[in-house]
Amino acid sequence: MWDQSASDFGNGSMAGGFFNAGTPGGTVNTPGEKKGSGAQRAHNIIPVNIKDILDAEDEKLKIEDTEAHMVTFVGTVEQIDSKQTNVTYTVRDDSGAIEVVQWIEGEGNATSNIQVMEGNFCRVVGSIRQTQDRRHVMAFRVAKLNSANEITTHLLETQWIRMKLRQMKRKMGQGQPMNNSTIGAGMTGPLASSSSATSNTANGITGLSAFQSMVYTIIQATTAETGMEKSQIYNSVRGKMSPRDVDAALEFLCSEGHIYSTVDEDHFKSTDS
Repeated sequence: MWDQSASDFGNGSMAGGFFNAGTPGGTVNTPGEKKGSGAQRAHNIIPVNIKDILDAEDEKLKIEDTEAHMVTFVGTVEQIDSKQTNVTYTVRDDSGAIEVVQWIEGEGNATSNIQVMEGNFCRVVGSIRQTQDRRHVMAFRVAKLNSANEITTHLLETQWIRMKLRQMKRKMGQGQPMNNSTIGAGMTGPLASSSSATSNTANGITGLSAFQSMVYTIIQATTAETGMEKSQIYNSVRGKMSPRDVDAALEFLCSEGHIYSTVDEDHFKSTDS
């Protein structure tokens, strides 16, 4: 499936995404699901193969003893089923196929939210869900690939993250579970960022208020490996937003999977920065 010629990437059928990991400062809910105190906090984004998801014992996928709260993978779109409230994709890579569900927020035509076509390569960012015996991914983002290099990069990332986690586990003592904030702080190097990634502007994300869009744009623009610190956001919007408004925007963006925190609860990066 990975033998599509590089020339196909010039026709606009592919765009990008890449791996980031950290410790989010908010609760992640999938659009269309209820938000509440019982929702799970997402602590990282880990690159995986579809087989990793299918082989997991339940919704809690673990890579080298570390739970993957959000996952990202690359595959081919085999089928698209558009409904009024959601779009369901069947995505396949060399290791298997899985159903990906993306909920549509607000009113409007669901097809206008589809960025890929059947037969295209795509990147999925989302969380694992299981209904009875059927496992699927609730997607925060399904984006076209921008370059053939992203396929190779993702395959390298899935191996690199395992080696990195094993290395960090050895440093902390064999067999001990990893602390997610430590993982976020330890992920550095060329695979922690990607020059080929195509970032989404705030205007490309539906359902954001003016304040939420402003905060998202500031966070997305940062090039710091540890992300944007909350006090910097306060300073950037001084006179336009109150700290309370900033906190509310950060909570919303975290809950929707648009941003996550990195080395601590006060540093943020966008999931597609």
